[in-house]
Amino acid sequence: MSLYTHFDHYKSPIGPDGTPYDFFEALRDEAIETETPIGWSEEYGGFWVVTGWEEAQQIQRNPQVFSSTEVTFPRFGTPGGRPVMLAGHDDPAHMRYRRLLQEPFSPSKAVEMTEYFRKDTNVLIDRFIGSGRVDIVEALTAAVPGRMTAMLIGRPPEDGDMYRTWVHSMAMESHSDPEGARRHLADMDAHFYELLEERRRNPGDDIMSAVIHAEIDGERLTEEELYDFFVILLIGGIDNTVYLLGNMLWRLGWDKELRRRLVRTPDLLEPAIDEFLRFYSPNMSARITTEPISIGGVDMEAGQHLVNFHPIINRDPRQFENPDVFVPDRSPNRHFALGLGIHRCLGTHLVRVEATVVAQEFMRRVPEWELDPERRSVWAPGQTGGMASVPIVFPPDGGYPSADWSPAKQVSVS
Repeated sequence: MSLYTHFDHYKSPIGPDGTPYDFFEALRDEAIETETPIGWSEEYGGFWVVTGWEEAQQIQRNPQVFSSTEVTFPRFGTPGGRPVMLAGHDDPAHMRYRRLLQEPFSPSKAVEMTEYFRKDTNVLIDRFIGSGRVDIVEALTAAVPGRMTAMLIGRPPEDGDMYRTWVHSMAMESHSDPEGARRHLADMDAHFYELLEERRRNPGDDIMSAVIHAEIDGERLTEEELYDFFVILLIGGIDNTVYLLGNMLWRLGWDKELRRRLVRTPDLLEPAIDEFLRFYSPNMSARITTEPISIGGVDMEAGQHLVNFHPIINRDPRQFENPDVFVPDRSPNRHFALGLGIHRCLGTHLVRVEATVVAQEFMRRVPEWELDPERRSVWAPGQTGGMASVPIVFPPDGGYPSADWSPAKQVSVS
């Protein structure tokens, strides 16, 4: 039986290293050997699984046939069951909304926020550096994106923990525990409408204030549209980045050679972050066909769901030499971890800044650490997946700081 047949991104088999990549590589190898870059899964009523790089590129560059209105599959439990803002819209609506956020997420804005990120990262490190033992995901890599998102929305950083809970409810709990999700999302409803009224009365320089008071073709957005913007700021700002950062520090916890190479050669960090994105791609993107089409050797019918599964697509040997080897200075590195074309991740530059700052500051203050031999790291599967728990041990107070990492180093968002 083909590994495609019962492919389920919410139940990926976990291998000896604690990740599903043995299974992903096996499916990729089957796809290459049988020349089937797209296969059919019978799960969730049936959907196409795309594992080929070239085929995924064709799909993402053809939004007329492969609509983004079903960008999550199964669909996230968003308010009112509406499509995810921006990512779940096709043009012209997509571009109409995207223009509102182009400037706040520009490369220059990301650079402006670098020192804020750096300061807040050190605030979090200060809380555990004396202990010598911590779950680095819970204490740092899951906290940073939530706190940064809260800051962008104009809320205290501490609200980030609450926002992470709501993202989990929409992405995971809505399928596994619908009643629990309803309770959490009722809290999100109350929070949003309180925030909306406050920003209407007292606008600030945050993104939500800008969106609330913006006009498109002479009209302000409806409350429903504003709520959807709030939701995508949470989902887009937290989900992918949490797992990218967790996967990065998990790998550096056991791959001492790579870690020490990055410390010795700081300029290597920028391409290495791209390789982390490729090697441990945290997400997938779904589409729905608008008409019959043949692609990758299969005939798709109108109205069928498909999943561009980036963790496998970005290991396609037809595109990447030695795809199962982590090459920190890989070039070119044309991965799809942050999307492609009109739906390329709006927060691409912020993601790179966050990853750079977390790596720089943690390796500067804790140059030597390893995975905790008494506690296992835990992988969370799903439409966005990665390390959800990474217990580590290190010398209390971080040992001797590495002089090679300087806070003054410029962060690139290219």
